[in-house]
Amino acid sequence: MCAAISSAAAESVVMTIDRPTTLNFFRAATPYKIDVGTAGLSETLTLYNPRELVFVDGRMRLKIDCRGEPIPVEAVLEPTMAVTFDRKLNAFVARVESLPVRLGAIGTIQLDQYLDPFILPVSFSQTLESGLPGLTIDYILRDVKVLDDRLEARADLVFRRTPPPKTSAKR
Repeated sequence: MCAAISSAAAESVVMTIDRPTTLNFFRAATPYKIDVGTAGLSETLTLYNPRELVFVDGRMRLKIDCRGEPIPVEAVLEPTMAVTFDRKLNAFVARVESLPVRLGAIGTIQLDQYLDPFILPVSFSQTLESGLPGLTIDYILRDVKVLDDRLEARADLVFRRTPPPKTSAKR
């Protein structure tokens, strides 16, 4: 007996992430430590207390405190992040744009060169085992935009069910 398997069809969804939720993401990601150095000198910077997040001109801007050691540094940084599609990574990437920081004897460094981008893959899957065993949802991210009041992601969802295992006939 053959089991009929229906073909999966994509359904489009739009997800929005508001300003408070985005700021909570940054709060959860901090404190964030970065080791920087030049000419044999090194410094550990700790970023903490993100606040005053705004979405403007297709970018995210916020204020974040910065503390350094062993050179005592206390600063308020104002990074700007852009979200773009990176073809090499096949992913959407949120990257800090130019962020100069003055570090006493080390001089001015471009902190953005030391910050890893946040990478959001364009596809991933989730199998539901609780309640609907064998149901898998495939996510295919089509677009991510920074709008004036929120982040917006457009995705296709594909729902598919794993066919049940074949059973042998009893004799």
